[in-house]
Amino acid sequence: MSNEKKKETEKEKKEKHEWNERAKEIWLAGLGALSAVEEEGSKLFRNLVDRGSTYEKKRKEQMDELWKEVSKRYEKAEGQVGESFDKAEDRVEHNLKSIITGMGIPTRKEIQELSNKVDALNKKIDQMKEKKSSGSGSAKGGKKQGNS
Repeated sequence: MSNEKKKETEKEKKEKHEWNERAKEIWLAGLGALSAVEEEGSKLFRNLVDRGSTYEKKRKEQMDELWKEVSKRYEKAEGQVGESFDKAEDRVEHNLKSIITGMGIPTRKEIQELSNKVDALNKKIDQMKEKKSSGSGSAKGGKKQGNS
């Protein structure tokens, strides 16, 4: 039995050595994988950054073009709305003037012109009154001026 124990012990030693060698290989493979990931990860990271930068520039250019197109359309629509509004405003103003004129209501301008004429007439009347009162105080012909 001692021979058998020796054989088993040698067999066990051999198995342990194989297991140690396998464990060492697995450990080295893990370190190799870590090293590869580190190298490839850096390369991949740089590659992704470059691609992202290119993608961002491309999308920014597309957004700028889209913004320009939207701005042009907005300005065109704004101009059309403004023209339509101006035309509608002119029509409303024309219609109101027609209604006011048809009813015989004077415009602000006509009222102002009439007011200016009344003011001018009042000045002339005041001037005539001043001449009459200064002329009636004299001894000669005061009554004649008052009768005329």
